Amino acid sequence: MGKDQGRAEAWLAVTRHPAVPGLEAVRGLGVAADIVRHAHARTVVGLCLSGGRRIEVDGGQWLIAPGEGFVIPPGVAHACSPWGASGHGYLVLVASPECFSPHRRVDVPAGVRLRSWRDPDAAALLEDVAETLAAGRPEAAGRFAALCEVLDLRAGPLPELHPAIRAAMAVVDAAPDAPVSLADLAAAAGVGPFRLERLFRRDLGLPPGEYLLSRRVALAAARIGAGEPLAEAALAAGFCDQSHLSRHFRRRMGVPPGRYRREGE
Repeated sequence: MGKDQGRAEAWLAVTRHPAVPGLEAVRGLGVAADIVRHAHARTVVGLCLSGGRRIEVDGGQWLIAPGEGFVIPPGVAHACSPWGASGHGYLVLVASPECFSPHRRVDVPAGVRLRSWRDPDAAALLEDVAETLAAGRPEAAGRFAALCEVLDLRAGPLPELHPAIRAAMAVVDAAPDAPVSLADLAAAAGVGPFRLERLFRRDLGLPPGEYLLSRRVALAAARIGAGEPLAEAALAAGFCDQSHLSRHFRRRMGVPPGRYRREGE
């Protein structure tokens, strides 16, 4: 038997639906690649399903075992990898502030970067939210509210960003596919290139180039999820070719672009 025979094929699926705006579910299976340091603009609530997940934040390391969950506030830069060589499975909910009830839109305690949890009821609720969302049922919002109650989950604030960072991000977000250099971004932000680099690393935990690549991968993922051929999606997202996209896609999504799919509307 070959070493890969019998191993589950790796894939990653993102589910969202207009009936539940601001909430999406990401399910991965057999994800064996390391995922480079990145940050989310929304609250992440995850559950490790198999294999174990390693999360690195601020030089610290959390090992999340199967059946254990984790919460990452918005703006916290982190890297992920499988806990073991065979890959892992996980389910993550990504929630915008509007998904939280008004009395839960409060700041997370100062210094909280990541927390883990183990609660069978919360795990079942998280799975239920994902399934209800996949079915396009608005009850997913109420199920998510119940999950918030069980985990005492509150919407975290986005980090305060220097105006130069916001200006550079606006340039990238407006056209992720456009060719742009660090000097171009610095000029748009009104600071020098080295100053912009330092500000990005200080406030976001990653350099401007990594932010640009993350936005290009997100654009490519959206086009792939809509059914566009990989080669066309690569060029449309600003990559040189499909191979160039595949390398960066795997480093940020954990699977090759051909193993990614989007569900729902």
